[in-house]
Amino acid sequence: MSREHVIGIYQNVLDGKVKRFPNNFFVGEEGKIYMKYMTCYLLEERLSIQVNEIPVKVKASILWSHRLRSPALIYGWNYYDVIDNAYPGCFKPWEFHQVPHKYWYGQEGRNRAIKAVKHVIENELNLSLEEIPSHVNHHFFKNHDLNGAFKIFDHSPFQVIETVYPGLFKPWQFANVPLNCWKDDEFIQETMEYLIFQQLHFSSYEEALLKVRKQHFFDYQLTGLFQMAFSSRLQKVLEWIQLRIKEKNHFLLVSK
Repeated sequence: MSREHVIGIYQNVLDGKVKRFPNNFFVGEEGKIYMKYMTCYLLEERLSIQVNEIPVKVKASILWSHRLRSPALIYGWNYYDVIDNAYPGCFKPWEFHQVPHKYWYGQEGRNRAIKAVKHVIENELNLSLEEIPSHVNHHFFKNHDLNGAFKIFDHSPFQVIETVYPGLFKPWQFANVPLNCWKDDEFIQETMEYLIFQQLHFSSYEEALLKVRKQHFFDYQLTGLFQMAFSSRLQKVLEWIQLRIKEKNHFLLVSK
């Protein structure tokens, strides 16, 4: 059946000239082609929606209110499946304001979230590994319609990236550090060692005691550490370093 004939039948159904589609109209692969014709006609011609505007403007209610729900049920499709049938490969589910029901649920939803984040990082933004910590933040998920995926990981950019790229990053490299990290002594020590020895390249805690400055925490995006672990006081930082020096000296004394 030609596209014109299919659209003519669809128009009659929409206009109430006939009550339903012909029997067996949506059977098999041919029926899916008819669905494609109808969906494209509905969105582009009848509703005048530009193709690039579909993720923003099209929700399930639009398709279902224009008599596409019953044929979609024949194939077990949700509203995104209907659109993907009409525009294969043009859109990702997470690009839509209304993500398909339960899309992010369970282990399958978690796997989809990982795939979606990786796709945006590698294919849409072409970020290098070094760029990921500075680009993946709360705005990243909002701007790329990944709030549902973000929720799975307790709204923690680090937890998302740790799952997508396990073991490649440290929490303090991200602007939004996981909750309660700055209350963990081991985490504080690991981060301080990273700052003192890897970033500032001090040769010892003794050198750090003389040279560390408040500005260093801001320069290396560790304001959370400075504020939460040391109450925004350099004196507390110096006291922490002094304690590390005492611990080291005690260890050397005992080991002799």
